[in-house]
Amino acid sequence: MKKINNKSPIFLVISSLIFGFNLPAKAETCVPISVVNGQGNSITKTVSPPTIPAGPLGMVGVDITRNNWNTDWAVPSEQKFKRFIATISSDGGAFDIKMYLKYSDQTTGEFYNSDGVQINSNQPLQIEAAPRPDDEPYQVNLLVGGLNHIGSNYTASVVACY
Repeated sequence: MKKINNKSPIFLVISSLIFGFNLPAKAETCVPISVVNGQGNSITKTVSPPTIPAGPLGMVGVDITRNNWNTDWAVPSEQKFKRFIATISSDGGAFDIKMYLKYSDQTTGEFYNSDGVQINSNQPLQIEAAPRPDDEPYQVNLLVGGLNHIGSNYTASVVACY
């Protein structure tokens, strides 16, 4: 009869299945990241209508896409992160929401894109994004707004996990 070595990985796996032992897992640490050009790591906004900027030439070259729908969070460069989690809460309202990771080569990775997302006061929306395997983003971008949602209020924050 062959003796089982109690230190073998197979013994640990079989023992955990039979006896319900929990194998140790590496704990994840998540840290809040800061709003670009803001204070703190959270932002509260009321969705604004797009504006038509006044220019010296009047309506020539009008950009009607200016609004307060985009917010960026700065990704700290001293740590390599596995994922980013955005949390959006509201007293109740619907929003068009997009989430991107921005990279230094001027590309983005889109992780969420949905219109008319209902957020109830007791159920914040969480969106998760994972960076490219060999690249670190420098910003996380959330677009929360929409023409059909002007006047709706929300609060958003982002954490980075390693």
